Amino acid sequence: MKRLRIPVLLAVVVGFCLGTTCQPACAHNLWLEVRDYTPQVGENISLRLAYDHYFPTREFMDKENLEEIYVLDPEGNKITIKAHSDVEFKGDKPLKEEGTYVIVAEKKGGFFTKTTEGYQRGRTKKGLKNVIQCTYSAKHSKAIVNVGKAGGKTFSKILGHDLEIVPLADPGALAQGDYLPIKVMFKGQPLSSNHVFATHMGFSTEKNTFAYATKTDKKGVANIKMLQSGVWLITTSHTEHYPDPAECDQYKFSSTLTFEIR
Repeated sequence: MKRLRIPVLLAVVVGFCLGTTCQPACAHNLWLEVRDYTPQVGENISLRLAYDHYFPTREFMDKENLEEIYVLDPEGNKITIKAHSDVEFKGDKPLKEEGTYVIVAEKKGGFFTKTTEGYQRGRTKKGLKNVIQCTYSAKHSKAIVNVGKAGGKTFSKILGHDLEIVPLADPGALAQGDYLPIKVMFKGQPLSSNHVFATHMGFSTEKNTFAYATKTDKKGVANIKMLQSGVWLITTSHTEHYPDPAECDQYKFSSTLTFEIR
């Protein structure tokens, strides 16, 4: 079984990077690397913004590229997160109650254009020569943190991101071997037939390599088997044509979710 599983996985990853519908996986992913996904009441949230092709990450995004970051408590109240260094963020206040919290982050959107001479970040096609492709990138990330016993409905709240992963079950209430159902939303509507990839800490240190691959159904729902306990990353992406092809070619949206299975 193991000898079959690895080649199949590698084939999926190679196809994912080369295929036109799956190409976004080979861009940098943004996700929330939380120092403790299961803190106790009275402790604080501490995290960094991973920005990489590898899980665990080797690179971090600095605060200058961050549009927004905050925490929602189990009742949906917003808690402030502040930067404590270029890459380190901490909650403004200690966590007051048990339950499930959601950390939310958005990267500043922007253009990047590939030419025969390399990438031009912050530039559209206008004024550039030998353009291969222009993309406007938008990235959103969420993390689930369980303080004591999992509880509340914040984990399944739709926040209205362009592209959003919405867990339909609380990861804090799941165990190894369970399935986590998620819904992928695009501009407020379920996104069908969209690729979803997931991996867990310790599965691989190779670039763009995932432990699980699936697609959403007609209701935008996908089920991911929690193959292993530990920290998980789920990622999905979606590409749309840019309205003015003289300026740029495409929008590329990505969304990630991190959490821990005990």
